Amino acid sequence: MTLGVPAALWGLLALPLLVLLYLLRVRRRDHPVSSILLWQRSAPVLAAFRPSRRIERSLLLLLQLVALAAVIVGLAQPGLVGGTVAGRDVVLVLDASLSMRARDVSPTRFERARQEALTLVARLQPGQRAAVVLAAPHPVVLTPLTGDRRAVAAALRGAEPWDAAGDVAGAVTLASVLGSGTDGRIVVWTDAARGPLPPMARVTYQVLGTSGDNVGITQLRVLRETPRSEALVRVDNWGSSATRTPLEVRLDNVLVYRGTLELPAGGTRAVVFPVSGAGVLHAHVVTRDALPEDDDATAVLASTPLPSVLLIGRGNSSLERVLRVLPIARAVETQTIDPSTWTRFDVVILDGVDPGPLPPGNYLSIGIVPPNLPVSASGTVAQPDIATWDREDPVLRFVDLSDVHIDRALSLAPEGGRILVAGQSPLVWEYEGNGVRMLLFGFALEDSDLPRHVAFPILIRNSLAWLGGGIGDVTVGDDVQLPAGSETAGTLVGPDGRRTDLHPTAGAFVLPPITRAGLYRFSTAAGTRTFAAAIGSAATAGIIRPGPAPEGAMAPQGSLLARGPGTVLVRVPLWPWLLLAGVIALVGEWALATRRHRGDV
Repeated sequence: MTLGVPAALWGLLALPLLVLLYLLRVRRRDHPVSSILLWQRSAPVLAAFRPSRRIERSLLLLLQLVALAAVIVGLAQPGLVGGTVAGRDVVLVLDASLSMRARDVSPTRFERARQEALTLVARLQPGQRAAVVLAAPHPVVLTPLTGDRRAVAAALRGAEPWDAAGDVAGAVTLASVLGSGTDGRIVVWTDAARGPLPPMARVTYQVLGTSGDNVGITQLRVLRETPRSEALVRVDNWGSSATRTPLEVRLDNVLVYRGTLELPAGGTRAVVFPVSGAGVLHAHVVTRDALPEDDDATAVLASTPLPSVLLIGRGNSSLERVLRVLPIARAVETQTIDPSTWTRFDVVILDGVDPGPLPPGNYLSIGIVPPNLPVSASGTVAQPDIATWDREDPVLRFVDLSDVHIDRALSLAPEGGRILVAGQSPLVWEYEGNGVRMLLFGFALEDSDLPRHVAFPILIRNSLAWLGGGIGDVTVGDDVQLPAGSETAGTLVGPDGRRTDLHPTAGAFVLPPITRAGLYRFSTAAGTRTFAAAIGSAATAGIIRPGPAPEGAMAPQGSLLARGPGTVLVRVPLWPWLLLAGVIALVGEWALATRRHRGDV
């Protein structure tokens, strides 16, 4: 048996109260007497013994107790679960979206899905296999098809929702591949909150959730593109009615903003305010909705957001001027090539000088191709046009190259990495591997008018932030890598305090999946880097209203999963019958009491 709302059983405490009221009730019948003098004298004695009298046999009291108990147990929504998996295999898919943390289903949507999946696994027959797929931003196979029930149950108990939007459609496709060639079923637990579900053969959906009201923070970031640092907070209301939501923002427990936001139904408000100093920004909205996980957000405000820099070149006034203006921790200029000193700096800029093979580290190479990278230069290209650039890449964010002209550039032929800016040949190339993080400009600054454009300081700033391991804006589900340099070990501490020891691979620390929003700290012998992960866009978190399942694929009302061929499990609700029994008991009690009253008259 399962209970939909176990907390309703607390109402059974009303049964003793009903019995107490029955004991205290005064029972009277009218009798004609010649005088009430003796009755008045005996009334105090009778009253003293009335509370302690024995419970008499009363059909009326019994009917009242049955009616009250039936209604209370019915409100707990009990149901009987039975049946087995028809077919050989079953693949269980759990939606791991942030909205599955909503508490409109007790205890949460995800916990209810887990409980139902565990019940299904417990009823598998000998010889039947099961697999578990987690519908995270990138679907994950928690366990392949196996007949080991303990392994499947352990995978389900270890599964947790992410603070991001899960790819349910991708998870269903992955599950169909796992179960291909079998006569089994795919069972999906989801709230269908982010769009239509794919109708597929052998797939049954159990849609969870009842509420769509939610107010949450969808963005908190530090704006450094302005002359002074500012913080931006965006709050969304997905409810059907307008609301007034208090917002507070603190910098290391010091209040920096407080206000009340007027949010229309389905509306958005954003506030921008100046910030200064360094520390951790924490924003909080006061709500009473089913999803408190998006009521808080964090961001890091760094006093010197850019790394230390060693500039090796023959002198470039434009580049030197930008380095003096940017908030760099430390900048040193030299013409001496001495790799033994490079480890003292986070980033080394090679401005037109050939350093030979590069040791592990972070480099910005301008107009020169180091020999130990998977890229080569064969001649030059005269006046190449800038045909396209990746505006979404962190290096090119807010960089406009439309009016930049280049007189001469190297003809690059990369064999890996990523091309960020391209014309007749690659103009800006990005590479990570073998301990080297590299940005390569395929042209010398003096061979272009880039230093005279507003894009130049922004491009240098973005380049240094990326090269120095400035993680920048991270959202849950992002793949995060940090250059290892000469470090051989590191430790990541997540928002929940969980520690993960890491070792570099191919010259970089590959962080485990970022599953929760909040503050992260990554420590090595060289120091600690702090970054914050956000829940992402509004589509990620706030839209928690349950959506429909494909016609014919949704479990019918009153069942855990659909009946028929390939049925996996059936949940028969008992609460309608209990409520009906309570009503019948009340009607019977009323009829009996009325008949007795008429008989007394």
